[in-house]
Parts: sequence; structure tokens; C-alpha cells
Amino acid sequence: MKHILMRTIAACALSSLLFASVTSAVVTETTDDPYTDDASVAVTLQGSLNTDGDVDLSWDQYQGGDLKWYKVVHSQTNDSAYYPVDGYIGVYTDPAQTTHVHDSVPSGTNYYRVCVITDANLRGCSNTVTIEKEGTTNDTTKDTVDDPYTDDETIQITLEGELTTEGKTSLSWSQYNEGDLKWYKVVHSQTNDSAYYPADGYIHVSGDPVDTTYMHTSVPSGVNYYRVCVITTDSRRGCSNTVTIEKNIEAPTFDDVAEDHWAKGYIEDLAMQGIVEGRDGNFEPNEPIYRAEAIKLIMYGLNLDGDSCDSSIFPDLNQNDWFCEVATKAYNKGIVTGDNGYLYPGRAISRAEAVKVLLEAKGVEPPTLSENPFDDVPYKDWYAGYVYKAFKLGYVIGVGENLFEPTRSITRAEMAKIVSLAMQ
Repeated sequence: MKHILMRTIAACALSSLLFASVTSAVVTETTDDPYTDDASVAVTLQGSLNTDGDVDLSWDQYQGGDLKWYKVVHSQTNDSAYYPVDGYIGVYTDPAQTTHVHDSVPSGTNYYRVCVITDANLRGCSNTVTIEKEGTTNDTTKDTVDDPYTDDETIQITLEGELTTEGKTSLSWSQYNEGDLKWYKVVHSQTNDSAYYPADGYIHVSGDPVDTTYMHTSVPSGVNYYRVCVITTDSRRGCSNTVTIEKNIEAPTFDDVAEDHWAKGYIEDLAMQGIVEGRDGNFEPNEPIYRAEAIKLIMYGLNLDGDSCDSSIFPDLNQNDWFCEVATKAYNKGIVTGDNGYLYPGRAISRAEAVKVLLEAKGVEPPTLSENPFDDVPYKDWYAGYVYKAFKLGYVIGVGENLFEPTRSITRAEMAKIVSLAMQ
């Protein structure tokens, strides 16, 4: 492992307590299924196509008291679609939030279900609602199974790739020189060896014709298929050959994370994907996490690799710091701006600060509030919108009676949870 974390910034190495060099995790849904079906967890779904071409969905409220998520699932091929195998188009943590409007409805037959996920990882999915939509000029061009592109065999590029010693996938492809490039879309799948955009999403996009390399830091264990698709300004598509990368990771177990520990699943999720590993068999889940460690965990978890180290951005950042590259990237993207001009890498990060960095890294805008989301989070405080948004997205929950404890140091276990959830 190349990246070794520091327990204290000026002291000795932390032995990669939180981060392994085989970094990050996929940010799309996978076919891994950690949930158990439970027939007693059930909701009834209704839906209709409105005059705007959108689908209005509503379902009865889940009354079990242990709701983790409502996951709204959509498919055009599976009339029994479910989360996580078929992904989701909407997620809600408020039991009373029982409506969703799908504004990206492709032409043809559309299947919808709502799956209830409980805190104990039980799953119950609704009946299927089927909506037929005729083709219109208003169909979405978002990244759905609707395909607005025309394949053109004259668009040919060659892709090469290899797994680095750090566990990353290094990709490079031949340049497209026709002058009408709209995007290079780098596509990744673990199930489709002919993956293409938009059906299989993308992990990287560039509109620069000479930008022909990408480093995938979020390589999950198993077989990985990569392609690069050229999208032209007139909506033609040409995709490269497939590069197959196989990576094997054995998720470590931690002596100090008991079988019934509330964060065990989240910690093991990150460990399985090579983001965290232990030191001497321990994870130290109840210890605070430092600012540099938290930044790197979030950046790697969201597949944001580092930029070339620029130690001039903070007075307390040094060229040889193990976190300099990701701190530089976080600064360049506006994710981290420092505290009075300083990074304070060895200071424990608070729960509010951690939530802010996470949402900034995901590009999520916090709302402006007019009332307190928690009793100890005044709506006028700088972090109130971030806390509220993270709560609504299901990344965080309260502590005790409607409290959040925003200024308390976030623990390693808590940090593992919010990053693991944010990657889903």
C-alpha cells in the first residue's frame, strides 16, 4: 500500500488506518444485495402520466418506525425491479414523504416500484406501476436508458488500460480528431462487457479532444469492464474496444468492531472496496477523525483523485504531506477553503464540518432554511442547510431528542457511515 495515513500529522505513520492505496469505490449502484426481503414491510404504489409527460407517483406511508429509505425504482426492462440491483431515481428518509415526480420519462413501457429499506436492512417493495409513454420531442436527454444517440461505425478510438501497483485503473485512448467532439464518456461496468453511454452511465467526462487519459481510483473487487464513448455535437456515438481489469480484494475484519456494532456494515463496505484498512487488526471506530483524514476519505470515496501538490494554498500544508494532492484537489474544486486561511490537518473535524465537506464534494447545494432542522442547529448558522440536506438524503440522523451535536468531533465509525451512504 502506497498511501499511509498519519495518526498525528507531525508524528509517525498511521499505517493506513482509514485509507488503502487501492482507493475509492464505485458511485453507481451495483448488483451486490445486502438486504433481506421481508413480506411484512410493504407499501402500495399508485402512479399516472400527467399532461406534462411526467409520472406522478404516490404510496401509502410506511408505519414501522424504522424507515431508513424509500427508494423509488424505475426500469424499462424489469417489471419486478428492485433496489439496489436496478438502482433508484429517488430516495427519501422522511416516512411522511410519500410522493415522487419522475420528470425524465423515456418513451415506451416504464415500470415503477417503491422499496422500503429499514434500519435493520430489511426490504419490502411495492406493487409495480406500469406507465406507457409515446415518443415526443420533449423526451429527456438525461443519463437514463432512453438513448438519444445514433451509433456511427466511422467513429473509432482505441482504449488501453492496466491496473497499477496502487490498485487503480490507468486508462488512455487514441484522440478523436474530427472537430465535432461533444464528450468523451468513460464507461465502467462489472456486468456488461459491451457497456456504453448513456445506458451504463459514466465515471468520467471530458470535452477536450486532447484529454485522452483517466485514472479510475474507485476500482471495486472483481471483473471490471471499461469503454470510452465519443459523443459528437450532432448526437452521434462511437465506442472503443473493451478493456477488462480484474482486481481481487479481501475485506479485512477488525478486532475492535463487534459483530453487532452499528457501523460494522458501513466499515466493511469501505474496506471491501479498498478505501479503509486497519492497523494491527483494529479500526478504532470511536476515535475522532482528523481533518486531513476526513478530506481524503471523502475524496477517495467519491472517486475524486488528487491534483499535483500545491503547498502554497495553505501555510500549514507541506509538499511532502501524504494528503497534499487531495487537499489541493479539494481546494481547487472549492470543497475546502480552510479556517482563517489554514487547513489545520491534524485537528479533529466536527460533525457539521464533515457534512459540509461531503456535500460540497458531491456538488449538492444546501437549502436556505427558515426554521431549525434540529434543536441544536439554529437555522441561521452556516452549517444548518448542510445538516438539513444531509439528513434529508439519509446520510445522517439525529442524536437523542432532535439533537445533532454539530460541534462534536465526528468519530471514525460515523465518518465511515456517511461516506458509505453517500457512495450509493
